[in-house]
Amino acid sequence: MTACPAHRPRLRRLWLLPTARVAGAGGAAGLALAAGLLALLATAWVAAGVLVAAVAAVAGYAYRNRARLAVERRLLRALRDAAPCCPGDVELPGLAGPVKAESTGDGVTRITAEGEHDAVRALGYAMGRDRGFQLDLIRRSGAGRLAEVWGRAAVPADTEYRRLGLAAAARVATERLERPERELLEAFAEGVNAAYAAATPFECRFLSYRPGPWRVEDSVLTSLVLFHSLSYNEQAKRAEAVVRRALPGPVADFLLADAEDPAPPEGLAGHRADAGTPDLVALDRAVAGSNCWIAPGDGQPLLACDLHLALGLPNVLYEVDLAWPGTRLRGLASPGLPVVLAGTNGRIAWGVTNLTADVLDLVPAGQDLRTRTERIRVRGGKPVDVDVTTDGTMPVSETPLCGEKVAVRWTGHDPRAADLRFGRLAHAGDLDEAVAVLDGAHGVALNVLVTDRRRGAHLATGLLPRRPAGTPRTDPADGHLTGPERPRITDPADGILVSANDAGLPEDVFRFGLDLDPGHRARRIRTVLGAAPRHDAAGMRALQHDIAAELYAAYRDLAVAALPPGDPLRALLAGWDGTAATGSRAFGVLVRLREDLAGRVLAPYLAVCREHDPAFRFPFRTLDRPLLAILRARDPALLPAGTRDVDGFVADRVREAAGERPKPWGRLNRVGLGHPFASLVPWANPVLGIRPRPQAGMLHTVRTAVPGFGAAGRVVVTPDELVSVELPAGQSGHPLSPHYVDRHGRWAELPPSRSREGRPGCGYALRPPGT
Repeated sequence: MTACPAHRPRLRRLWLLPTARVAGAGGAAGLALAAGLLALLATAWVAAGVLVAAVAAVAGYAYRNRARLAVERRLLRALRDAAPCCPGDVELPGLAGPVKAESTGDGVTRITAEGEHDAVRALGYAMGRDRGFQLDLIRRSGAGRLAEVWGRAAVPADTEYRRLGLAAAARVATERLERPERELLEAFAEGVNAAYAAATPFECRFLSYRPGPWRVEDSVLTSLVLFHSLSYNEQAKRAEAVVRRALPGPVADFLLADAEDPAPPEGLAGHRADAGTPDLVALDRAVAGSNCWIAPGDGQPLLACDLHLALGLPNVLYEVDLAWPGTRLRGLASPGLPVVLAGTNGRIAWGVTNLTADVLDLVPAGQDLRTRTERIRVRGGKPVDVDVTTDGTMPVSETPLCGEKVAVRWTGHDPRAADLRFGRLAHAGDLDEAVAVLDGAHGVALNVLVTDRRRGAHLATGLLPRRPAGTPRTDPADGHLTGPERPRITDPADGILVSANDAGLPEDVFRFGLDLDPGHRARRIRTVLGAAPRHDAAGMRALQHDIAAELYAAYRDLAVAALPPGDPLRALLAGWDGTAATGSRAFGVLVRLREDLAGRVLAPYLAVCREHDPAFRFPFRTLDRPLLAILRARDPALLPAGTRDVDGFVADRVREAAGERPKPWGRLNRVGLGHPFASLVPWANPVLGIRPRPQAGMLHTVRTAVPGFGAAGRVVVTPDELVSVELPAGQSGHPLSPHYVDRHGRWAELPPSRSREGRPGCGYALRPPGT
C-alpha cells in the first residue's frame, strides 16, 4: 500500500470553486468555438481571435475578482498542505504496546489494541486526524474563545458562553473526576495531541493558527457543550413564567396544556386581543431529540436509534470501532469524547434520546452579586470587554424576568453533570450491570434504552432535579434524584420499548420533563412495531425512514370540512396519503396552513405577554392542543376579531396556504449540509458543503429531516454487532478525502453514485516511542 493514496478522485471537488468553474467553462467554450470556426471557415486567424477573446474574458474575470482569488489560492494551499495521507507507522506516547489501525471503504478506523486505554489513545489519534478542527471549534466555542481565530462575527457567541461560565464549570468538574474517567480522558488527549503534532487541520492552516494541546478539561468542556445544547431551556422557563403572570390561571393552564384534549375555559374569548403579531408563536423549533426503540428480533432483540441534532459538515457524530481483549466497542460518539452514545460492546446494546428534562430554574437574584470583566480577543480587531455577573456559581441573566433580576440555576454548573460515568457501559456484561452503571452515573440528562440478549430497559439518567409530582413547574427544585429514584421501565411483556422525547416514562412520583414532545413519532413507532411479533434489521431501517405525518391529519380534516364540494383544493387534501413525501402537494399546503393558523389564532391570546416581556415568544411544542381545541369548538368569538364563520375562516386560510399553485413538499423542504467556513467564505460552500436537495419527512415524522436539522446518525444494532450505520456525510473532515461526503447518498436515500468497494484503504500501526 502506498503511503499516500492517489488524490485524483478527490481533486474533482476543486472544480466547484468559482474561479475554476468560470475559467474551465470559459476556456472550454472558447476552445470549442475556435475549433468549430476553424473547421467551418478554415480561417485560422478568426479561430485564434476567438481563443484570445476567451482568454481575455477569463483574465478580466480574474482581475475583477482578484481579492477573492487571493483567498481561493490561500484555501487551495491549506487544502493541499493538509491533504489526508496514510501515515505509516506512528509513534504515540503513552502506549503500552502496539496498536493496529485500519480503515476500509467506509472511512471508519478500526482499532485493535491489547487494552482499553491503548484503544482510546488510538481513537484520539484517529479522531484528531479526521476531525481536528471540529474538536478545536467545540472547545473554543464552549470557552468563549472563538473570536480569537474567527474574528468579530464570533463575538456574540463568545459573549453568551462567557456569561454562561462553561469553562469555569469544566475546570471544577475536571478536578472532581473519578480515576477511571480521568485516565481514559488522559489517554484520549495523548492521541489527539499526537495527531495535532503530525498535521495541522486545513481550517487551522487557512486561519493561520495551530490548535493548542488537547487536555482532559477540553473533553469535560465538550460534554458540557453537549449538555447545554440538549437542556438549556431558559426560553421555555421564561415563557411559562410570563404566561402565568399575564393571564388568569385557567387560561394559562389551557395554553400550556399537558392534557391531550384540553377544553377551552369559560370566558376564554374575553382574553383575546384584537390582534397579535404572528411572531409571538415560535412554531416547530428544532429541539435536539432522537428516536430509539427496542423490539424482538430473530433470536435476540434489535435496537434502532437515530439522533436528531443540528446538521453540518463535518458530521456532528463520529463512528467508533474499538477492540481489546473481551470487548469490541462500536457505535456513534460525539467528537471530543471517547464515549459511545449509541452502539454495542458485543454483550449489550444501547442508545439515547434527549430526556427534555426540567434541569433549569430562574430564581430571584440575591444581594451579594459579583461582577467581573472578561476580555474577548478578536482576530483583526480590538478586544471586547464583557461584564459577567454571578450569584455564587449561578450566572445572572442580562434580561430581567417581568422586571425582576434573576439568576439561572442550571444543573450543568454542578460538577456531577460532567462525571462521564456513562462511558462505563462499555464494560457492562448484561442488563443488570448496565442498570447499575446508569444508577451510579449522573452526567447529561438522557433517556437510555439498553438490552442484552434476553432483556431490555428504558431508564432516565443524568443529574435530575428533585421535583415531586404535582408541584408547580415554576417552583425551584430541592436537590437531585438518586439513581434508583429515576423512572424506568424494565422487561415489558411485548419486548417493545420506545423513546422519542415523549412522556414515555412515568412521572407519578417525581416530575422531570419540560415541554416534552407531543408523541406523534413515538405513537407511529409503536404502531409499526406492534403489527408484528418479530422484526429484522431491514424493517428497523425502513422504520427509521418512515414519513407518516399523523399530526397533520387533524388539519386535513378541518380543511376538507371547510371547503365546498367540487373545490380542487378539497379534492387535493382529501386525497392526501398521510405522508411527508417529497412529491406531495397536499402536505406542503397542510404545513403552511398549520403555521398560518397557529399565528392567527393563538397570537391574540398571547399579545398581553409582550407587555411583561418585549421579547416574549411562545415556544412550546404542545401548541397544537390549544390550537385544535379552539378550532374544534366552532365558536367565532374564539377566533381573530371580525370572524363570523368558522368554516369560512378556515377555508380562507387554506387558500392562502395553497397560493396560486401548491408546491410539492420537496420544493419547500430542501436539506443540505454546510461547513462552518460558509459564513466566512460563502463562495466556497460548493466545495466544502453539500447542496440542498428535496428531502422527505419533517420534524414530526420518524424520518426527521428539515433544513439545518435532522438525523445526525442512524444505527441498527444487536447486543452482538453493529448492523448498519447511516451518517449525513463521511467520516473525514477534509474535503479532498474520499470519505468526506461518501455516505450522504444512503442517508438521504439517493441512488448510489458508485460503489465504495475497491476504494483504497489505509492500514497503519501505532507504537510506543522507541519501539
